[in-house]
Amino acid sequence: MQTLHKGIAIDPSLAGIIRHMHAIDDYRQVFDRLQASWDTLTLLGQLSGNATEMSGTRSAFEELTASLLNHLAIETRDKVVSDLRTKAQNAIDVLVRNLFERTADIGFLAADTDIREMLEETTPTPAAREAIEARFRDYVAKYSVYSDIVLVDREGAVRARLQAHPAETARHAIIDEALSSSGAYVEHYGVVDFVSEAQSLVYAWRVEDRAKRPLGVLVLVFRLADEMAGIFRKLLPEDDWTILGCATPQGEVIAGSCAIQLPAGLALSPAALQGRDPVLKLGGRQYLTVACRSSGYQGYMGPGWIGLGLLPLEAAFAQGDGALSARIDAGLLAAVTGRSGLFSEDLLTVSRQAAMIQRDLNRSVWNGSIRQAGSTAANAAFSKILLWEISNAGRRTQAVFDASIGDLHRTVVAAIMEKCRSRAAFAIDVMDRNLYERANDCRWWALNATFARVLSEPTPEGARHCGEILATINSLYTVYSNLILFDAKGVVVAISQPGEAHLVGETLAAEWVQRTLALRLDQHYAVSGFEPSPLYAQASTLIYTAAVQAPGGGKTVGGKTVGGIAIVFDSTPQFGAILQDSLPADEAGAALPGAFTLLVAGDGSIISSTDPRFAVGAPSPIVIDPQGLANEGDLAGIRTFEGKHVAVGAALSKGYREYKTSDGHHADVVALCVVPLGDVATDAGARPSSAAANAIAARRLPEGVEAFEAATFHIGRHWLGVKARDVVEAVDLAGLKPSAKQAGDGLLAGYKLHQGDPVPVLRLARLLGIPDGLAEDQQIVIVRAAGRTLGLVVDSLGPIPEIPLAELQPLRDLTAKLEVPALGVVAARDAQGAPAGMLMLLDVDRLGARLDGEPAPPQLRAAE
Repeated sequence: MQTLHKGIAIDPSLAGIIRHMHAIDDYRQVFDRLQASWDTLTLLGQLSGNATEMSGTRSAFEELTASLLNHLAIETRDKVVSDLRTKAQNAIDVLVRNLFERTADIGFLAADTDIREMLEETTPTPAAREAIEARFRDYVAKYSVYSDIVLVDREGAVRARLQAHPAETARHAIIDEALSSSGAYVEHYGVVDFVSEAQSLVYAWRVEDRAKRPLGVLVLVFRLADEMAGIFRKLLPEDDWTILGCATPQGEVIAGSCAIQLPAGLALSPAALQGRDPVLKLGGRQYLTVACRSSGYQGYMGPGWIGLGLLPLEAAFAQGDGALSARIDAGLLAAVTGRSGLFSEDLLTVSRQAAMIQRDLNRSVWNGSIRQAGSTAANAAFSKILLWEISNAGRRTQAVFDASIGDLHRTVVAAIMEKCRSRAAFAIDVMDRNLYERANDCRWWALNATFARVLSEPTPEGARHCGEILATINSLYTVYSNLILFDAKGVVVAISQPGEAHLVGETLAAEWVQRTLALRLDQHYAVSGFEPSPLYAQASTLIYTAAVQAPGGGKTVGGKTVGGIAIVFDSTPQFGAILQDSLPADEAGAALPGAFTLLVAGDGSIISSTDPRFAVGAPSPIVIDPQGLANEGDLAGIRTFEGKHVAVGAALSKGYREYKTSDGHHADVVALCVVPLGDVATDAGARPSSAAANAIAARRLPEGVEAFEAATFHIGRHWLGVKARDVVEAVDLAGLKPSAKQAGDGLLAGYKLHQGDPVPVLRLARLLGIPDGLAEDQQIVIVRAAGRTLGLVVDSLGPIPEIPLAELQPLRDLTAKLEVPALGVVAARDAQGAPAGMLMLLDVDRLGARLDGEPAPPQLRAAE
C-alpha cells in the first residue's frame, strides 16, 4: 500500500515526514521540468518518421523517477534516524555503565570498618559523628558523583550525613527493604523523605557486623542531573538541534538536554517509547523520535530507563554534513557506491536501472543517427537534430539521477564517518570514566582503618583479615584481576585472589612501588605505564596504587606511610569489552563488515584492539597525531588502508571530572574506529575521456568541406571508430554464443544472432593489444567488412561526428607498426585550440580479414 505525495507514490511511513525533506522536493521539481521536455520530444518524434520511438523510454524514466524519489526519501529518513539513535544509545549506555560502578561503591562503603564501628556504638558521641562525616567528605572528594551520603541505624535514626537536612529519622520504605533484602543493593528513583522533596536516584546497602547481622543502612545519593548534563554536553555540539533525554518505561522524563522542550517530570505517552510512530507531537511541535533501551553492562541493565532522541521535524532534514561531505570526492564516491553493505540495494537497483535505460536510449539514438548517415532526405537534418536533443535529454535526466543518488551516497558516507567519530568518542569517554573509578578506588580503599592498623602493627591474624576484606572488595569490583596490600618495604602482606597466594611475602620490585610509598596525601595516587607485568601473567596492564598512612595522617598534611595498596586492572577483557561495545553497527545491531576499533597510546602502540591482526604493543596501523587531536578535537576523515578507502574516527582522552583534568595525571590515549568503504580504484586511467569526443562532435563544418561521418565508441580509455557507412547497427551483448572452436589467439568472442544469421564477434581490445574493457554493459557494433558481416565488442558508444577528410592522418605517417588495422587518426582540439585527445579510425576490411580461416559458425536457431 502506498500514499501519494504531490503525485508521487511514496511509502506510507513517509507520510507527514517527506514534506520536510526540501532536497527531495527540489529534485522532484527538476524531474517535473525534465518530464515536460520528454513530453515535447515524444511529440516531435511522432511527427518525424525517421525519429526513434520515444514513448517507451519516456515511460521508463517516469516510472523510475517515482521509485528514485521514494527511495531517496527513505534513505534520507533512515540516515537521520540512525544518527539520532546513535546519540540516544550512547547516552543511555554511558549512564548505565556509570551506575554499574555505583552498585559496587555502595557495597564497599557499607563494609568500611569505621562506619561499622560507629553503628556498633549504642550512644555515639558528637566527635564520632563528626569523624564519620569527615570520612564522607573524603569519599566525595574522590567520588564527586555523589551529592549526599546518609547513615541510618536499625531504628531509622540518622546517625551521620554529608549534607545538612532537617530530617532526623528515615521513614522511607527503602530502609526496610535494604535491611531485609536478600539482594546485594537497593536501587531507587523517586522522592525520598530524608533526602529531598525532588526525585532522587539513591543506592542503599545494609551495614553488617562481623557476624553478618544488620546494624543499619548506608545510602548514596547520586548526582543524576549533574551527570546527565555532562553526558548531553559531550554528545551534542552547540549547533545541534537534537534533544536527548531518558525516561521511565511509564513515560516520565528523568532528564532532558533542553529544560524547555524536554523538562524532567514531563509525562510522555508510553506509545512514544515503543517506536510505533517515529513522529512525536509535543508542545505544539512535531519531533522525529527514537527510543533506545540500554544494552547493559556485565549483566547490569540499570534502572530500566529508556534513552530518548528528539529532533524537530522542521530542522531534521536541514542539517547538512558540512566539511565531512566536502571531503568525499567523485573518485572516492565511485569506488564505494557499489558496496551494497553500506547502501540500500533498492537504491543501487534504481541507479543500475537508470543506467540501463540511458544505455538503451543512447544505442537507439546512435542507431538512428547511423540510419541518417549520408541521407539526403528533406527531413534528415531535422531528424538528426531531434535525435541529439533526445540524447541530450537522456543525458540530463541521467545526470540528475546520478547527482541525486550521488548526493545521498555522499551523505551516507558522511554519516559513516560521523558514526566512526561518535563511536571513537564513546570508546574514549567510557575508558576515561572507567579509569576515573580505578584512580578513585585505590585511594579510597587505602583509607580503610583495618589496613592502616595491620600495616602499623602486623600480625598473621590481621593479614588474614586484610585478605578477607580484599577478597570481598574484589567480588564487588570484577574489573580487577588482583588487589595487593604491601608494607613500607614493598613486601606483599595480603592479596584478594587465593590463586595468587604465592605473592604473599614477596617484595615488589616495580618502579611504581617507590612512587607509591613516597605519596603523602590521601588525594594522591600513582599509576604504572601500560606495560607487561608479572602481576598480570606478563601481559600489559595498568596498576593503580595509593599509599596507606598510619592512623590519623594524610588528610591535609603529610603523614607516615606504612604501606600501599595496588589494584591490578584486568585490562585485556575490560578494554576489549569497551571496544567491542564501540563497534559501529547497522540497524539490526550487527557490526559493520570489516569494522574495527583500537585504543592507541601516545607513542603509537596498541593498547587494545577488536581485530586480532593488531596485537597489543604493536604499532597502530593508522597513525593519528594526539597533539593534532588536542588542538582540533575529535576527528572524522577518510584514509587509504590495505588497498581500501576507510572511514576513520578518532578521539583523544580528555579525562572525566577530576581524572586527568585536575589530579595531575596525564596520558595520551586515542580511540580509533575504522570502517572499510570500498577498494581503492586501480583503473582510474582506464576510464574514457569525453573531452576529445565532445570537441569533435560539437563542431559544425562549413559548406563544401569534403567530409565523412565516423561512428565512434570507447574501449577503456581509448576512443575508436569506423566510418558510419560501414556500420549496420549496435546491439546488446546478451545472447552471445561461444564458438565451438575458439581461435588460438582468443580474438573470437563468439557468435551473435543478428537478423536470423550468426555473426562472428571479435574482441577488439585483444586485437589492438589494449587492456580488455571494464564496462559491465558492453555492446556489439555490427559492421560490414569485405562482403561479410562481423561484430566488435565495445565498452560504450560515442558520438557520430562529421570529420573533414583532410584531418584524417594515415597511420603510416605516425608509426611503422602497419599491422594495426586502422585507416588513420584524427586529432581533436578543445575550444581554446589545445590538444584534447585522438580518435583512431579502424579499417573494417582488415578487421574482417582476421576472421579468414575461422571455423564455420554454429547453427543458431532464429528463435534464439
